[in-house]
Amino acid sequence: MRTKLLLFVALLAIIFGLYGLAGNLTRTENTTNQKDIKPLKFYSVWQTKDDVKQAQVVKANQIQVIKLSEKDAAQEGITEDMLFEYPAGSIFRSDVSAGAILLATDIVAPNSPEYLDLTLADGFVPYPLKVSPDAVVGGVIRASTYIDILALTSPGTTASIDVGSSAAARGKSISISPVLMGIKVLRVDQSSDEASQDDVGPDTHLILELDRKQVSVLSVAKQIATLEVHKSVGSYRPAELSADAGDVLPGFKSVIEYRADAITIK
Repeated sequence: MRTKLLLFVALLAIIFGLYGLAGNLTRTENTTNQKDIKPLKFYSVWQTKDDVKQAQVVKANQIQVIKLSEKDAAQEGITEDMLFEYPAGSIFRSDVSAGAILLATDIVAPNSPEYLDLTLADGFVPYPLKVSPDAVVGGVIRASTYIDILALTSPGTTASIDVGSSAAARGKSISISPVLMGIKVLRVDQSSDEASQDDVGPDTHLILELDRKQVSVLSVAKQIATLEVHKSVGSYRPAELSADAGDVLPGFKSVIEYRADAITIK
């Protein structure tokens, strides 16, 4: 009887031992498997939502951010996040199909040397126009926006001087009128003269897209009038941009010139 009891106890010990060993092996195997499993990596990239054309301005609704798995990214040659910032007015370097992955080299910024070559239309030339900060009206003007150029003639401008008129009668009319309308701005550069002690803003240089005739007109306007640049805000008639002293002061009359034998109203 005692022998049978001892055998039973020994059998129970063996069974519990095997059970414990099996549990340890299972835990070890699970731990090993967990160590072998690596977390999935994803990379963020830009993707086009629609077909875009070369030199088309990049807009926020044309592109989106997507995440690629490490395997899919490797097929595209991507090994890290490819998100990048693009300045306002940036353009596409070439035609891109919808769903394509965008790289930084696919976008051309306005300050890039290639920008003018890509945006300049056939038959047009780039024309630089320097304007003061006070001469820019209507908000921020940047690449790919459109402007109107107005000429302001006043007593201090050449256009207001009539040949052969007396000194007292020269340059008494004040008016403003459009010179060119709906002109595309290719680039905007700003520079300041560090040597200048005057508290003035930086000079603004606009690179405009003009045809040959417009170049001639603007070259003359620069010499005979003070130019103002207005941001185009829609379609309107040239007359809406014209005004003279009479529009400001309805009772305005030109300067009266007194002479020895007559009074002449200029």
